[in-house]
Amino acid sequence: MSAGPNRIAVIDGLRGYFLVLMMSSHLKFQDEALLLRLHHGEFSFVEDAQGFVFLSGLVIGLTYARILMKQGPRALTGKAFTRVGELYRLLLVTLFIVVGAAYLLPDGAQIWGWQLGRLAEAPLDHIAAAVSLLYQPAYLDILPQYMLYLAVAPFIVRATVAGHGLAALAASFALWMMTQMGLHLPAVDALARLVAEADSNGTIRSYFNPLGWQFLFVCGVVLGAAVKCGRLDVASLLDRRRADLAIIAGLLVTVFAGYRVVHGLGDLGGTPTGDQFYRLLRREDLSLVYVVNFAAIAYVTAWLLRNAAEEGLPAPVAFVSRTLHYAFRRPFFVFLGQHSLQVYAFHVLVAYAIVALDWAGGPFDEMTKSLIIIAAVGSLVIPAFWHSMNQQREAARARQVAALGQR
Repeated sequence: MSAGPNRIAVIDGLRGYFLVLMMSSHLKFQDEALLLRLHHGEFSFVEDAQGFVFLSGLVIGLTYARILMKQGPRALTGKAFTRVGELYRLLLVTLFIVVGAAYLLPDGAQIWGWQLGRLAEAPLDHIAAAVSLLYQPAYLDILPQYMLYLAVAPFIVRATVAGHGLAALAASFALWMMTQMGLHLPAVDALARLVAEADSNGTIRSYFNPLGWQFLFVCGVVLGAAVKCGRLDVASLLDRRRADLAIIAGLLVTVFAGYRVVHGLGDLGGTPTGDQFYRLLRREDLSLVYVVNFAAIAYVTAWLLRNAAEEGLPAPVAFVSRTLHYAFRRPFFVFLGQHSLQVYAFHVLVAYAIVALDWAGGPFDEMTKSLIIIAAVGSLVIPAFWHSMNQQREAARARQVAALGQR
């Protein structure tokens, strides 16, 4: 379960951590489960999807910049589109399992209706739209947008290595701003009309707006590529002497935490402050609140992790820093993070299965729900182990081929 020579264990650990929280946020019971309240989202407007998308971009930037510098742009593009193909096959397998179960089970449409939408009512009428990525069931909507991001990642990496990382960020920010102003909506409406004209039963469905969420991914890619090619000194950015930036970010985190707690206790609407705040709170478009809150928490976390070994920090800061460093390097989190996309696809199947289990046998008591949640999280090692074994077999075959070639 150790990280490979070209991997950073704490980044894999963070990805694994977000995968676990993603699983917990997607487990739905007939009534509330107390164990699912153990989530940092209870105290911030930062959720697992934000961390997963940003860190995926960061890993892509680090990995693809190395490929570009060692093997050239053709190998980089080939790697990206091979990965897109792998993800598409993974998505199709997951999609057909979920839709097939809903179609074959007598009560499938009733069990998963809200998650599958029209795919639960008439799967054969809408499967083409789902396969073309235009109609996305709940929890499967991250994979299609990740495929889009992977397709453009080589160009972002090449621009960053060539010294145009700020231009890539500016273009990404402009696209994000367009979504905040709704300038993308005419194009979405036109696409919906085209689908309806081609198929009277056709429609489009996606929770996440990829044009908004791309900003997190592009930031991660540019940051990772800039660090890998030496254009950005992350050590100076996170140096202990930048404690002033960490304090400012920490104050922002505190303000957002206050808003989040009050929001969790009741609706803030109806007050001038609440109404103004809610105008900036659209998760599907990754609105300003989610961007600023994530940036603040990301910087504080990165600063604490970077300075975990420093001496002379105030005792509370040192404790938090070393605790985070220890937690995100746990083998369980690291192992999941190393095989994140396979784990993500598998977690969708588990989440759908638990909805069916709760529908058939629920409502469960608190202890039973807690055991189900723990078992669900533990099951995430299954796809990680399976993918790890496949990687080892492929590496062994490659070594055999290389040995035969030398003979």
